[in-house]
Order: sequence, then structure tokens, then C-alpha cells
Amino acid sequence: MRRFTDLEMDALSEAFNLALGEAAATFAAIVREEIELSVPTIELLSRDELIIRLEDTQPGGESGRLCRINQHFEADVGFQTDALLLFPEYGSLEIVRRMLGDETPVEHITELEQDALGEIGNIIINSCMSCLANLLGTSLRGSLPRVQSHSPRDLLNDKPSSDVILVARISMSMSAHNLRGFVLFIMDIPSIENFMAEISRLFQLPTGQEAPSP
Repeated sequence: MRRFTDLEMDALSEAFNLALGEAAATFAAIVREEIELSVPTIELLSRDELIIRLEDTQPGGESGRLCRINQHFEADVGFQTDALLLFPEYGSLEIVRRMLGDETPVEHITELEQDALGEIGNIIINSCMSCLANLLGTSLRGSLPRVQSHSPRDLLNDKPSSDVILVARISMSMSAHNLRGFVLFIMDIPSIENFMAEISRLFQLPTGQEAPSP
């Protein structure tokens, strides 16, 4: 797959900045607290590159566990994606227990907490995807969320190794928490090319230009 130009990456950053800002506003309404959201860092990575990146940024490295909320989406304009919301397991459970009014120490995820995480992920991911769909003038069909806990090394064992991963890395700050999250969009190559074509159309980018090879 060709590399994207600086203009294309800037357009992706702007689109996800809008979409994740919408998601953060929705999340703030859930927890009844103002959320400060960093400008997302956008990268296109292979699975191995992503695992290294997660291990470098995750407390505990390879052994630190991540909470993964996964939904599959299909668009009418020729792309499909698995959208994954990732949080450090400990931080995500602290937020859930705060929402549920449970002050007991965090040790293991309970069924109630898993359901709550699924609902949080469903709201945040769907808010982000709905904003993208509105920007692109298309409709998206999504699956129900699935919540799992994995180490970074095992996070994507159920995904095709040939797929491209579009990573939007964000930091969300609350008064009592500073939670670093990742939003991943796992696509096959035709899907990511079609998605980028829609982004280029949205921002009226020049066509027929490719980034030079490294």
C-alpha cells in the first residue's frame, strides 16, 4: 500500500479530531465531568508495529493488560472496519466503579463492570463513528460491542495479520483520572484506500499525488 501524503495525514487528523471530540463530549455527559481531550496522533501501522507501540506506552509493558471494546462497522461507500477502543485495564475499571458507586478495590472485572464497559464503549465508539459517517455523508452498520482483556502481545491475535491498522492515540484527562486511550480502526487495504478517498473528497485534497517512498 502506498504511503499517505502529509496533506492526507493532516486531513485524517482533522476528521478524527472532530469525531473523537464528539465522543469525548458524550463520555463527559456519562461521567458528569468535564473531559480534556488531547489532539489525536494518527498513525498507520502493521500489527507488529502496533504491539511494540502499545508495550512502550502501557504501564507494565508486555505484561500490562488492556481492556478492549470491539465493534465491526460496514459503510455504504466501500469500506469496513473493526473499531477498537483500548484503555489500561486498571484505569478503565476505576472509572466504571466510580460510575457505579462502588468503592471496593479493583482486582478483577465483574460481569456488571464488563456490561458497563461495553455500554461505555458502545456510546463512545458509536458517537465517533456517527460523526465520521455524517462528515462523509454515508451510513454505517455496526455490530454489538464485545469487551475483552488482553496483554498487548495477544491483543490482535484474532485479526488478520495482513490488515492495516489506523491508530488514533488520545489522552483523556478528568479531575481524578488521566486516562490514555487508543482508538484503532483495523481495515483491509481496499477498505483503507476507499476510506482515504472519502476523506480526500471531504477536504478537497488534490488527487494523483503520493508520498515519496522512504
